[in-house]
Amino acid sequence: MRQFRNDYSEGAAPEILDALVRTNAQQTPGYGEDEFCAAAADLIRAICDQPDAFVKFIPGGTAANILAISALTDEFEGPVLAADAHPTIHETGAIEGTGRRLLATRDPFGILTPQGAKRVWRDMTSGGCHTTRPGMIYFSNTTEFGHAYTQAEFDTLCDWAQSHDLAVYVDGARMASALTSPGCDLTLEHLAARADAFTLGGTKAGMLFGEALVVNPRSDRAKRAIDRIPYLTKRAGLLNAKGRLMGVQYQAAFTAPTDGGTMDAPYWRYAAQSNACAAALASGLQDAGFELYLDVTGNQQFVWATREQANRFEEACGAETMVAEDPTGADRVVVRFVTSWATTMDDCEELIEFARTL
Repeated sequence: MRQFRNDYSEGAAPEILDALVRTNAQQTPGYGEDEFCAAAADLIRAICDQPDAFVKFIPGGTAANILAISALTDEFEGPVLAADAHPTIHETGAIEGTGRRLLATRDPFGILTPQGAKRVWRDMTSGGCHTTRPGMIYFSNTTEFGHAYTQAEFDTLCDWAQSHDLAVYVDGARMASALTSPGCDLTLEHLAARADAFTLGGTKAGMLFGEALVVNPRSDRAKRAIDRIPYLTKRAGLLNAKGRLMGVQYQAAFTAPTDGGTMDAPYWRYAAQSNACAAALASGLQDAGFELYLDVTGNQQFVWATREQANRFEEACGAETMVAEDPTGADRVVVRFVTSWATTMDDCEELIEFARTL
Protein backbone atom coordinates (compact mmCIF):
# COMPACT_ATOMS: atom_id res chain seq x y z
CA MET A 1 0.00 0.00 0.00
CA ARG A 2 1.14 3.56 -0.73
CA GLN A 3 2.27 5.61 2.22
CA PHE A 4 0.09 8.45 3.51
CA ARG A 5 2.62 9.67 6.09
CA ASN A 6 3.47 13.00 4.46
CA ASP A 7 3.74 14.86 1.15
CA TYR A 8 7.50 14.59 0.70
CA SER A 9 8.23 10.84 0.84
CA GLU A 10 8.60 10.61 -2.95
CA GLY A 11 11.26 12.22 -5.09
CA ALA A 12 10.22 14.76 -7.72
CA ALA A 13 7.33 15.07 -10.14
CA PRO A 14 8.22 14.00 -13.71
CA GLU A 15 8.38 17.55 -15.10
CA ILE A 16 10.76 18.59 -12.34
CA LEU A 17 13.01 15.57 -12.72
CA ASP A 18 13.05 15.96 -16.50
CA ALA A 19 14.17 19.59 -16.19
CA LEU A 20 16.98 18.61 -13.83
CA VAL A 21 18.18 15.90 -16.22
CA ARG A 22 17.98 18.16 -19.29
CA THR A 23 20.03 20.89 -17.63
CA ASN A 24 22.39 18.64 -15.72
CA ALA A 25 25.48 19.15 -17.90
CA GLN A 26 25.08 22.92 -18.22
CA GLN A 27 27.61 25.04 -16.40
CA THR A 28 26.34 28.08 -14.50
CA PRO A 29 27.54 30.51 -11.83
CA GLY A 30 27.00 29.34 -8.27
CA TYR A 31 25.05 30.54 -5.24
CA GLY A 32 21.81 31.21 -7.11
CA GLU A 33 23.39 33.76 -9.45
CA ASP A 34 22.42 31.77 -12.53
CA GLU A 35 19.96 32.06 -15.38
CA PHE A 36 17.59 29.43 -13.98
CA CYS A 37 17.14 31.17 -10.63
CA ALA A 38 16.70 34.48 -12.45
CA ALA A 39 14.06 33.02 -14.77
CA ALA A 40 12.26 31.29 -11.91
CA ALA A 41 12.24 34.48 -9.86
CA ASP A 42 10.78 36.37 -12.83
CA LEU A 43 8.06 33.73 -13.18
CA ILE A 44 7.18 34.09 -9.51
CA ARG A 45 7.06 37.89 -9.77
CA ALA A 46 4.75 37.55 -12.75
CA ILE A 47 2.27 35.13 -11.18
CA CYS A 48 2.26 37.22 -7.99
CA ASP A 49 1.80 40.43 -10.00
CA GLN A 50 4.64 41.96 -7.96
CA PRO A 51 7.37 43.08 -10.39
CA ASP A 52 9.52 44.53 -7.60
CA ALA A 53 9.37 41.51 -5.29
CA PHE A 54 12.57 40.04 -3.87
CA VAL A 55 12.83 36.27 -4.38
CA LYS A 56 15.32 34.01 -2.61
CA PHE A 57 15.48 30.24 -2.96
CA ILE A 58 16.07 28.44 0.35
CA PRO A 59 16.73 24.70 0.86
CA GLY A 60 13.95 23.99 3.39
CA GLY A 61 10.97 25.26 5.33
CA THR A 62 12.51 25.74 8.76
CA ALA A 63 15.43 27.55 7.15
CA ALA A 64 13.04 29.87 5.32
CA ASN A 65 11.20 30.62 8.57
CA ILE A 66 14.46 31.39 10.36
CA LEU A 67 15.53 33.81 7.64
CA ALA A 68 12.17 35.53 7.24
CA ILE A 69 11.57 36.02 10.95
CA SER A 70 15.17 37.11 11.60
CA ALA A 71 15.05 39.58 8.74
CA LEU A 72 11.67 41.08 9.61
CA THR A 73 12.27 41.55 13.34
CA ASP A 74 14.89 42.80 15.77
CA GLU A 75 16.52 40.63 18.44
CA PHE A 76 14.24 42.04 21.14
CA GLU A 77 11.09 41.30 19.12
CA GLY A 78 9.17 38.18 18.24
CA PRO A 79 6.45 36.82 15.98
CA VAL A 80 2.86 36.50 17.14
CA LEU A 81 1.65 33.06 16.10
CA ALA A 82 -0.76 30.28 17.03
CA ALA A 83 0.16 27.82 19.76
CA ASP A 84 0.19 24.94 17.26
CA ALA A 85 2.18 26.80 14.60
CA HIS A 86 5.11 24.95 13.06
CA PRO A 87 7.86 27.07 14.71
CA THR A 88 6.19 26.57 18.10
CA ILE A 89 6.04 22.78 17.92
CA HIS A 90 8.27 21.33 15.20
CA GLU A 91 11.35 23.50 14.74
CA THR A 92 13.39 22.58 17.82
CA GLY A 93 13.79 26.15 19.06
CA ALA A 94 15.19 27.31 15.72
CA ILE A 95 13.58 30.74 15.98
CA GLU A 96 14.52 31.14 19.64
CA GLY A 97 18.06 30.31 18.58
CA THR A 98 18.15 33.63 16.71
CA GLY A 99 17.29 35.53 19.90
CA ARG A 100 13.63 35.99 19.04
CA ARG A 101 10.91 34.82 21.39
CA LEU A 102 7.81 33.12 20.01
CA LEU A 103 4.69 34.95 21.21
CA ALA A 104 2.01 32.27 21.04
CA THR A 105 -1.70 32.95 21.17
CA ARG A 106 -4.31 30.59 22.58
CA ASP A 107 -5.86 30.00 19.16
CA PRO A 108 -6.51 26.28 18.48
CA PHE A 109 -5.70 24.20 15.40
CA GLY A 110 -2.92 26.51 14.23
CA ILE A 111 -5.42 29.14 13.01
CA LEU A 112 -4.24 32.63 13.99
CA THR A 113 -7.06 35.06 14.79
CA PRO A 114 -7.04 38.82 15.45
CA GLN A 115 -8.65 38.14 18.82
CA GLY A 116 -5.80 35.88 19.87
CA ALA A 117 -3.20 38.28 18.51
CA LYS A 118 -4.79 41.21 20.36
CA ARG A 119 -4.42 39.41 23.69
CA VAL A 120 -0.72 38.80 23.05
CA TRP A 121 -0.26 42.41 21.92
CA ARG A 122 -1.89 43.70 25.10
CA ASP A 123 0.18 41.46 27.36
CA MET A 124 3.50 42.04 25.61
CA THR A 125 3.27 45.81 25.15
CA SER A 126 2.14 46.68 28.67
CA GLY A 127 5.58 46.20 30.23
CA GLY A 128 7.64 48.50 28.03
CA CYS A 129 11.23 47.37 27.67
CA HIS A 130 10.69 44.55 30.19
CA THR A 131 8.75 42.42 27.70
CA THR A 132 9.45 41.09 24.23
CA ARG A 133 7.93 43.42 21.66
CA PRO A 134 5.76 41.92 18.91
CA GLY A 135 7.31 42.60 15.53
CA MET A 136 5.25 40.52 13.13
CA ILE A 137 2.53 37.94 12.77
CA TYR A 138 3.19 34.45 11.44
CA PHE A 139 0.67 31.99 10.08
CA SER A 140 0.89 29.06 7.70
CA ASN A 141 -1.38 28.36 4.74
CA THR A 142 -2.56 25.67 4.88
CA THR A 143 -2.22 25.45 8.63
CA GLU A 144 -0.70 22.52 10.48
CA PHE A 145 -4.24 21.11 10.72
CA GLY A 146 -5.13 21.67 7.08
CA HIS A 147 -7.12 24.92 7.25
CA ALA A 148 -6.96 27.15 4.16
CA TYR A 149 -7.52 30.81 4.99
CA THR A 150 -10.33 32.63 3.22
CA GLN A 151 -9.70 36.08 1.82
CA ALA A 152 -11.82 37.58 4.59
CA GLU A 153 -9.78 35.80 7.28
CA PHE A 154 -6.54 36.82 5.61
CA ASP A 155 -7.57 40.45 5.20
CA THR A 156 -8.74 40.71 8.81
CA LEU A 157 -5.34 39.50 10.02
CA CYS A 158 -3.50 41.87 7.69
CA ASP A 159 -5.68 44.80 8.72
CA TRP A 160 -5.00 44.19 12.39
CA ALA A 161 -1.26 43.58 11.97
CA GLN A 162 -0.64 46.56 9.72
CA SER A 163 -2.63 48.86 12.00
CA HIS A 164 -0.10 47.92 14.70
CA ASP A 165 2.95 48.30 12.42
CA LEU A 166 3.58 44.55 12.43
CA ALA A 167 4.95 42.67 9.45
CA VAL A 168 2.83 39.91 7.92
CA TYR A 169 4.59 36.64 7.07
CA VAL A 170 2.82 33.64 5.58
CA ASP A 171 4.55 30.25 5.75
CA GLY A 172 3.52 28.68 2.46
CA ALA A 173 5.07 25.25 2.79
CA ARG A 174 1.66 23.98 1.59
CA MET A 175 0.64 27.14 -0.29
CA ALA A 176 -0.04 25.12 -3.44
CA SER A 177 -2.56 23.00 -1.56
CA ALA A 178 -4.15 26.04 0.10
CA LEU A 179 -4.73 28.07 -3.04
CA THR A 180 -6.12 25.13 -5.03
CA SER A 181 -8.36 23.80 -2.26
CA PRO A 182 -12.10 23.66 -3.00
CA GLY A 183 -13.88 26.90 -2.14
CA CYS A 184 -10.70 28.91 -1.61
CA ASP A 185 -11.30 32.54 -2.62
CA LEU A 186 -7.85 33.82 -1.64
CA THR A 187 -5.63 34.35 -4.67
CA LEU A 188 -1.86 34.48 -4.84
CA GLU A 189 -2.02 37.99 -6.31
CA HIS A 190 -4.08 39.25 -3.37
CA LEU A 191 -1.88 37.53 -0.81
CA ALA A 192 1.29 38.86 -2.42
CA ALA A 193 -0.05 42.42 -2.43
CA ARG A 194 -0.81 42.47 1.29
CA ALA A 195 1.82 40.25 2.95
CA ASP A 196 5.29 41.59 3.64
CA ALA A 197 6.76 38.15 3.00
CA PHE A 198 5.64 34.62 2.24
CA THR A 199 6.99 31.35 0.94
CA LEU A 200 5.93 29.21 -1.99
CA GLY A 201 6.86 25.77 -0.77
CA GLY A 202 8.46 23.31 -3.15
CA THR A 203 9.43 20.41 -0.88
CA LYS A 204 5.78 19.46 -0.29
CA ALA A 205 4.69 20.34 -3.82
CA GLY A 206 6.51 17.85 -6.01
CA MET A 207 10.07 19.17 -5.92
CA LEU A 208 13.12 17.41 -4.52
CA PHE A 209 13.67 20.31 -2.14
CA GLY A 210 13.40 24.06 -1.96
CA GLU A 211 11.26 26.96 -0.75
CA ALA A 212 10.89 30.29 -2.51
CA LEU A 213 10.99 33.18 -0.02
CA VAL A 214 9.21 36.19 -1.52
CA VAL A 215 9.37 39.67 0.01
CA ASN A 216 7.17 42.55 -1.15
CA PRO A 217 8.91 45.90 -0.48
CA ARG A 218 5.62 47.39 0.72
CA SER A 219 6.83 48.46 4.19
CA ASP A 220 9.97 49.66 5.92
CA ARG A 221 10.29 46.29 7.65
CA ALA A 222 10.09 44.47 4.33
CA LYS A 223 12.62 46.77 2.68
CA ARG A 224 15.05 46.21 5.53
CA ALA A 225 14.47 42.45 5.31
CA ILE A 226 15.42 42.46 1.63
CA ASP A 227 18.76 44.00 2.52
CA ARG A 228 19.37 41.57 5.39
CA ILE A 229 18.32 38.23 3.89
CA PRO A 230 21.37 37.62 1.64
CA TYR A 231 23.74 38.15 4.57
CA LEU A 232 21.63 36.12 7.00
CA THR A 233 21.46 33.32 4.43
CA LYS A 234 25.23 33.10 4.11
CA ARG A 235 25.84 33.42 7.85
CA ALA A 236 23.41 30.58 8.54
CA GLY A 237 25.16 28.28 6.06
CA LEU A 238 22.13 28.22 3.78
CA LEU A 239 23.65 29.70 0.62
CA ASN A 240 23.91 26.69 -1.70
CA ALA A 241 26.80 26.62 -4.14
CA LYS A 242 24.53 24.63 -6.47
CA GLY A 243 21.57 26.92 -5.90
CA ARG A 244 20.73 26.61 -9.59
CA LEU A 245 19.07 23.28 -8.77
CA MET A 246 16.27 25.16 -7.01
CA GLY A 247 15.95 27.58 -9.89
CA VAL A 248 15.61 24.74 -12.39
CA GLN A 249 12.90 23.12 -10.29
CA TYR A 250 10.89 26.30 -9.73
CA GLN A 251 11.12 27.29 -13.38
CA ALA A 252 9.74 23.90 -14.38
CA ALA A 253 7.08 23.95 -11.65
CA PHE A 254 5.64 27.31 -12.70
CA THR A 255 5.89 26.88 -16.47
CA ALA A 256 2.42 26.21 -17.83
CA PRO A 257 1.92 24.21 -21.05
CA THR A 258 1.60 26.35 -24.15
CA ASP A 259 -2.06 25.38 -24.54
CA GLY A 260 -2.93 26.01 -20.88
CA GLY A 261 -3.28 28.77 -18.32
CA THR A 262 -1.26 29.68 -15.23
CA MET A 263 -3.07 27.16 -13.03
CA ASP A 264 -2.16 24.36 -15.45
CA ALA A 265 1.48 24.60 -14.40
CA PRO A 266 2.73 21.50 -12.54
CA TYR A 267 2.90 23.37 -9.22
CA TRP A 268 -0.84 24.02 -9.16
CA ARG A 269 -1.99 20.99 -11.14
CA TYR A 270 -0.41 18.44 -8.82
CA ALA A 271 -1.70 20.31 -5.77
CA ALA A 272 -5.26 20.22 -7.09
CA GLN A 273 -4.86 16.50 -7.80
CA SER A 274 -3.56 15.93 -4.28
CA ASN A 275 -6.48 17.85 -2.78
CA ALA A 276 -8.98 15.85 -4.83
CA CYS A 277 -7.44 12.61 -3.59
CA ALA A 278 -7.61 13.84 0.00
CA ALA A 279 -11.28 14.75 -0.40
CA ALA A 280 -12.07 11.32 -1.84
CA LEU A 281 -10.15 9.71 1.00
CA ALA A 282 -12.08 11.69 3.62
CA SER A 283 -15.39 10.71 2.07
CA GLY A 284 -14.40 7.07 1.86
CA LEU A 285 -13.16 6.94 5.44
CA GLN A 286 -16.45 8.40 6.61
CA ASP A 287 -18.33 5.76 4.63
CA ALA A 288 -16.12 3.18 6.36
CA GLY A 289 -17.34 4.43 9.73
CA PHE A 290 -14.63 6.89 10.74
CA GLU A 291 -15.46 10.34 12.09
CA LEU A 292 -13.56 13.36 10.79
CA TYR A 293 -11.62 15.30 13.42
CA LEU A 294 -11.78 18.52 11.39
CA ASP A 295 -13.53 19.64 8.23
CA VAL A 296 -10.63 20.72 6.00
CA THR A 297 -10.14 20.97 2.25
CA GLY A 298 -6.38 20.64 1.74
CA ASN A 299 -4.19 17.58 1.28
CA GLN A 300 -4.25 16.60 4.97
CA GLN A 301 -7.18 14.73 6.50
CA PHE A 302 -7.71 13.81 10.15
CA VAL A 303 -10.01 11.13 11.61
CA TRP A 304 -10.81 9.77 15.05
CA ALA A 305 -9.73 6.16 15.64
CA THR A 306 -9.14 3.73 18.45
CA ARG A 307 -5.53 3.20 19.41
CA GLU A 308 -5.61 -0.26 17.85
CA GLN A 309 -6.98 1.15 14.59
CA ALA A 310 -4.34 3.89 14.64
CA ASN A 311 -1.61 1.30 15.05
CA ARG A 312 -2.99 -0.68 12.12
CA PHE A 313 -3.10 2.43 9.94
CA GLU A 314 0.48 3.27 10.83
CA GLU A 315 1.66 -0.23 9.99
CA ALA A 316 -0.23 -0.29 6.70
CA CYS A 317 0.31 3.20 5.30
CA GLY A 318 2.54 5.14 7.68
CA ALA A 319 -0.25 7.45 8.89
CA GLU A 320 0.82 9.39 11.97
CA THR A 321 -1.08 9.38 15.25
CA MET A 322 -1.84 12.52 17.24
CA VAL A 323 -3.17 12.76 20.78
CA ALA A 324 -6.24 14.99 21.16
CA GLU A 325 -8.94 15.51 23.77
CA ASP A 326 -11.84 13.27 22.80
CA PRO A 327 -15.16 15.07 23.34
CA THR A 328 -16.92 11.72 23.75
CA GLY A 329 -14.72 10.76 26.68
CA ALA A 330 -13.53 7.64 24.87
CA ASP A 331 -9.86 6.79 24.60
CA ARG A 332 -9.59 7.72 20.93
CA VAL A 333 -6.70 9.32 19.05
CA VAL A 334 -6.48 11.31 15.83
CA VAL A 335 -4.87 9.80 12.73
CA ARG A 336 -3.47 12.07 10.02
CA PHE A 337 -3.44 11.07 6.36
CA VAL A 338 -1.50 13.16 3.82
CA THR A 339 -1.73 12.95 0.03
CA SER A 340 0.98 14.12 -2.35
CA TRP A 341 1.62 14.90 -6.00
CA ALA A 342 2.11 11.16 -6.56
CA THR A 343 -1.09 9.95 -4.86
CA THR A 344 -3.74 8.43 -7.13
CA MET A 345 -7.43 7.69 -6.64
CA ASP A 346 -6.55 3.99 -6.77
CA ASP A 347 -4.19 4.52 -3.83
CA CYS A 348 -7.00 6.14 -1.88
CA GLU A 349 -9.45 3.37 -2.72
CA GLU A 350 -6.97 0.75 -1.51
CA LEU A 351 -6.66 2.56 1.81
CA ILE A 352 -10.44 2.95 2.10
CA GLU A 353 -10.90 -0.79 1.50
CA PHE A 354 -8.36 -1.47 4.23
CA ALA A 355 -10.19 0.90 6.59
CA ARG A 356 -13.40 -1.06 6.08
CA THR A 357 -11.70 -4.11 7.60
CA LEU A 358 -10.87 -2.34 10.87
